[in-house]
Amino acid sequence: MKNQFAVTSNAERFIGAIRALENRGAAEATWVLLTGMPGLGKTELAEWWALTEDAVYLRAKAAWTPRAAQLELAERLGIAPGRGNAELFGQILSTLGRNPTAIVIDEVEHCLRDAKVLEVFRDLSDLLEIPIVIVGMDAVRTKIQKHEQISSRIHQVVDFLPATPADVRIMAETLVEPPLRWHDDLIEKICAESEGRYRLIMDALAVVERQAKRGGATAVHAADFPERLTHDWRLRVSRHKAVRPDKTAKADKTTLASTGEQP
Repeated sequence: MKNQFAVTSNAERFIGAIRALENRGAAEATWVLLTGMPGLGKTELAEWWALTEDAVYLRAKAAWTPRAAQLELAERLGIAPGRGNAELFGQILSTLGRNPTAIVIDEVEHCLRDAKVLEVFRDLSDLLEIPIVIVGMDAVRTKIQKHEQISSRIHQVVDFLPATPADVRIMAETLVEPPLRWHDDLIEKICAESEGRYRLIMDALAVVERQAKRGGATAVHAADFPERLTHDWRLRVSRHKAVRPDKTAKADKTTLASTGEQP
């Protein structure tokens, strides 16, 4: 698989949201919220965008305090931290003031346990008007509304959606090597089996790539892969819920009654 990033529809909408910050009304509304279920590629996008835009990427920790968050940010900025919180914040402010850069905070749900952590980044964005991208699960959208000082700074919200067949094709044609001719039926198969989850799509593409290399194939069809290409125990559990014992017993009694047999 190529070490590249496939720009799918989710990525396009995120890039559009970043561009929209330039036309914002309130100067302090520089935040973008990126949400979605696990496995939809949020972290991969955040890391790719931070790398291409020379932004600071941070992954929030459950144990973060305002001091811990500032220390990690200082490390990313190459700052030797001062002793006190005020001194450290001043160092960060001075560094970002000389070289403004966006900050990405992944797994932001950890920060919502103590809103003072996000207040550090709010102060930075208010003073410097730098973009702050926060990334989290679906529930973050509701939880963050409880913190008015933060939610009022959010200018754009991007909900990550499951991949479409068009997204799967973009990923296949961008990432798989050597290039293959992808028939629609295989694209549809991968999209359906993965339920649009990017991690599972990547797994399926890797399987196709390996088999195509072994067989010297230049074109691939669904018929070439009769077995499932994706495997996720969570999806299997959701489809095949176990029957509860009481329901089984009730069903057995109904069968006996209809046949006239005695238990």
